[in-house]
Amino acid sequence: MRIVIASLCFVAFAAGSAAAQEERPANPQVLDQVYACANIADETQRLACYDGAVGRLRDAQTSGNLVAVDRQQAQEIEREAFGFSLPSLPRIFGNRGNEAAAPEIAEMALTIDRVVTRRNGPATFYMSNGQVWTQIDDENARNARAGGQVTIRRATLGSFLMSVEAGGPAIRVRRTQ
Repeated sequence: MRIVIASLCFVAFAAGSAAAQEERPANPQVLDQVYACANIADETQRLACYDGAVGRLRDAQTSGNLVAVDRQQAQEIEREAFGFSLPSLPRIFGNRGNEAAAPEIAEMALTIDRVVTRRNGPATFYMSNGQVWTQIDDENARNARAGGQVTIRRATLGSFLMSVEAGGPAIRVRRTQ
């Protein structure tokens, strides 16, 4: 009986913490101030409220305390972060309401800028977009050359596999930069 009660408590706690993790952060105070102006009935007071709130909003953005990011910019940030474990990124750029969820990036096609191999060590792949991936297995990366096309895809347990267009086995890699 104790095991059943303990299991139910664990499940309830886990469900509550998962729901809390999916919540979006609250709006910044300066943005809430702009929204609050809409509730003022008197036109003169509402305009004065908007003037003050928009001024504070502009100051917050100019000083860097507030950053506005649209959906396209958020998706570009997610593409640039491919390969890194950033658990808070989807929460910050998450969807509201009934918007369709943006698909998680499963793979990326990249071009190798250069390859650095160490004697008896892993290879490091510098991509043309600035990403750096390091080999974490002992496969031979002989077909991975500068100018070559590769596809890096998500694998199991948070790992990544790099397939070289020229052929050969997939190479297990980890993003380092």
